[in-house]
Amino acid sequence: MSLFKENDQLCGVGCGVVHCKYHGEGNCCCADSINVESRSATKKGETFCSTFCAKDE
Repeated sequence: MSLFKENDQLCGVGCGVVHCKYHGEGNCCCADSINVESRSATKKGETFCSTFCAKDE
């Protein structure tokens, strides 16, 4: 699947992490790209978004 940006948001990529600087309106991701990591993951809860960057408050 190829991702594209529309209105500075990655189409089809949701984000519920409101303290990330890439969190956008409508719970969408605004990063240029994302990277989800954990080589040994066997469950959803064992993965994480390494693109996360804390929002400057």
